[in-house]
Amino acid sequence: MERTDRAISPGVPHAEAGEIWPRDGYIGVHGHCVGAEQEPCTVVVRARAPQEAELRLPAEVGDGGFAVRIPLGELAAACTGAEQTWDLYVSVPGRAAELRLGRHLDDIAGKKKIFTYPAQCAAGWWIEPFYTVKDNVSIGCRRADHEGQDNR
Repeated sequence: MERTDRAISPGVPHAEAGEIWPRDGYIGVHGHCVGAEQEPCTVVVRARAPQEAELRLPAEVGDGGFAVRIPLGELAAACTGAEQTWDLYVSVPGRAAELRLGRHLDDIAGKKKIFTYPAQCAAGWWIEPFYTVKDNVSIGCRRADHEGQDNR
């Protein structure tokens, strides 16, 4: 059965997430670009407003895809306030707009309620990747001593 509620249609250029591996002080992400070149590419981890800080990480490219390891220590050092949400993008040569990283080409809708990943603690922050309501990939951070609401 083919999904008819896709957030992104198969022909629209975007970055498609494959495996996400949170462990050992990193979040590993494997994926590929759809409708765009990916050599070389940079994964951009951007904080949501008001701060809009970002980490730009060169991705390893090969075997039809890209891979990056997001260091949690660097991410924690860039966090402000008690909670912070970071969105993931892929910057590819020759494209003015970055490609939002998500997972849209499978048959699973509503990943936010289905997939969960373990949180890791780094520099006093609990950090965990998650899927948004639009099946995009983001990272939530909250101070280890903070008892606030879910920041997703």
